[in-house]
Amino acid sequence: MRHVKFRMRIKKGNTKPAKTSRMQKGTDKFSRGIMAPKTYKIDRKEKMSLWERAWLPEILCGMLITGRHFLKNLLRTQEMITIEYPEEKKQLPPGYRAEHRLMQREDGEVRCTACMLCSTICPARCIEIVAEDVGDNVIEKRPKIFNINELRCVVCNLCVEACPCDAIRMDTGRFENASFDRATAIYDKEKLLSNKADGASNLSAGLY
Repeated sequence: MRHVKFRMRIKKGNTKPAKTSRMQKGTDKFSRGIMAPKTYKIDRKEKMSLWERAWLPEILCGMLITGRHFLKNLLRTQEMITIEYPEEKKQLPPGYRAEHRLMQREDGEVRCTACMLCSTICPARCIEIVAEDVGDNVIEKRPKIFNINELRCVVCNLCVEACPCDAIRMDTGRFENASFDRATAIYDKEKLLSNKADGASNLSAGLY
């Protein structure tokens, strides 16, 4: 960007301290002239021309840079950073936090024991669990209702870390959950059990 130099001359103005009452005299620093305000006047000897004030050279320079990158990406497609989405999808890194899914035991039951740790630690309060009795000595409870509001979720992964049974994961690899209805973004237990990672099953060898 072109820099325009200015020649400035600073003149110090003489100002008189404001008048104060007898009670303030001797106590107010402004009345004694110690911290009296000072005024400065700036004289600009060189003024910008009409061409410079319109910023047309800078606009043309920016358009040239944009056009150069456009032609480079158009002719050299191998060096492009962007990808042709959605025909071409980028490989997600390991540990990417995607949609939730619930894990199952070998007998097909949900692995969750309704301990409420995930809903308690969730900072967004997007997990709703209603427990019911199972009648088993080992597993006393299971979730009757397990809902996750994906619109409210902040993808912090705290629910996965807090679960002692490895019952919930975020390794589905799906992040395209846009919809026209908010109700479809609330995943119930059946939806979470049907979510599966690519090439993986919902069976998990957890604590229970």
